Amino acid sequence: MLRRVCIVVLSRANYGRSKSIIDAVHNDLELDLQLIVGASALDELHGNVSKVIEEDGYPITAKVDILLSSSTPASMATTTGLGIIKLSSIFEVLKPDFVVTIADRYETMATAIAASFLNICLVHVQGGEITGSVDESVRHAITKLSHLHFPSTKEAAENIIRLGEPRNQVFHVGCPA
Repeated sequence: MLRRVCIVVLSRANYGRSKSIIDAVHNDLELDLQLIVGASALDELHGNVSKVIEEDGYPITAKVDILLSSSTPASMATTTGLGIIKLSSIFEVLKPDFVVTIADRYETMATAIAASFLNICLVHVQGGEITGSVDESVRHAITKLSHLHFPSTKEAAENIIRLGEPRNQVFHVGCPA
């Protein structure tokens, strides 16, 4: 039975960091890649990375338009809320076994919340980093919602463990980019 792995790409930077993961899942005969692309990854102003993804030969399973035209704190919160609503619906249809999310953007929080409430195993890549900005709080919240952790550095792995995550669910693998 194929395991369904849903990778959510919501920005150009996230595609760059998750491309090696997407490639590994896409080429594994025991895994079924479900690729969701949305937010600024669909936006022409940000380079519309969805076109790059398709040119790279990866099939996009679903697109989710959740990005508001401004980037104020209120619009970031609204984008997160829209993401929760729309991603929950997509996850219900796709029924993934795993959802993979990366880093710490506010749209990523939507992915984490939607997967968590639907009891889908959430895989967080690049958690545990310390930045001192709102991104750090978002990243740590995503960590607490996640089941499996793939931090980029040993220090980040130790930070995740200090947040209370089980050591046997934290895998220091380096940056996937």
